[in-house]
Amino acid sequence: MAIFRLEAKIISRGSGHSAVAAAAYRTGTKIRDERADKIHDYSCRTKGVVESVILRPDNSPEWTAHTASLWNAVELGEKRKDAQLSREIILAVPRELSSKEQWQLAVAWAQGELVSKGMIAEVSLHNPKSGKNPHVHILATMRTIDGDKFSAKKPREWNAKSLLIHWRESWCDAENAALEKAGRPERVDHRSLKDRGIDQIPQPKIGKEAVGMKQRGVVEDPERFKAVREVKMMNAVRGMMKAVFKRGEVAQVGMGDTWWEKSITFMSRIREQAASVVKDSWRQLVDKSRKKDGPEIEM
Repeated sequence: MAIFRLEAKIISRGSGHSAVAAAAYRTGTKIRDERADKIHDYSCRTKGVVESVILRPDNSPEWTAHTASLWNAVELGEKRKDAQLSREIILAVPRELSSKEQWQLAVAWAQGELVSKGMIAEVSLHNPKSGKNPHVHILATMRTIDGDKFSAKKPREWNAKSLLIHWRESWCDAENAALEKAGRPERVDHRSLKDRGIDQIPQPKIGKEAVGMKQRGVVEDPERFKAVREVKMMNAVRGMMKAVFKRGEVAQVGMGDTWWEKSITFMSRIREQAASVVKDSWRQLVDKSRKKDGPEIEM
């Protein structure tokens, strides 16, 4: 089933991150960080990286066409210890499309929405062995090109919330257009559950840190996993809970004549739903563990 995801975040030196390290991981390459005098080697994970390309505005200098020189120039050009180094946009691409179609979709969107505004964007398509989570990482510069170097000032309009909202809408439209072109019936929606009229609690993201701790055996049951199971349980019994809060009872034949009897039955059903959700979650984790093909850990 096609899903919608557009996540935008800043890679910041103040958070202990490096633009060179980020680029090396996302492209599956080995790059020396000239500023830190450190080598970041992710060449062993090239199987998960389908393709990478740097998209540039016209008349960009030649050094911007190469991963190592581009992101080393970013690192060396930023002097502040809390400098914002690059912007990353993560896109989920439809599993229903071929790798070629996924790639063309992401490149066309990045060219039209980022590069056309003056950003240099490195686009990398990732597809783990499971094939269940194809996605795209886009590393974009925070400055425009001014002659043969980066501009002295960063465009403030690139940080506007309205631009992020526009990106979400335009990526949704691009995905749906690609699915339609491919003759697929699936569609995605960038709106929130509330805006779509879906009465459910949003499921929290597990995140790479929790997945990593789980896979390495550092923590048997990370808090993030517990939070996801809790939300699944709450959504499973949400209809009954709403009925209790609204009417003080659950309207169902055979649940008992008194409030006490209905309460006992209601709580019993909640326990059954919770047990079912927990069993399903752990069954999926065990299956993944047996296949030795857990979810990809993103940096």
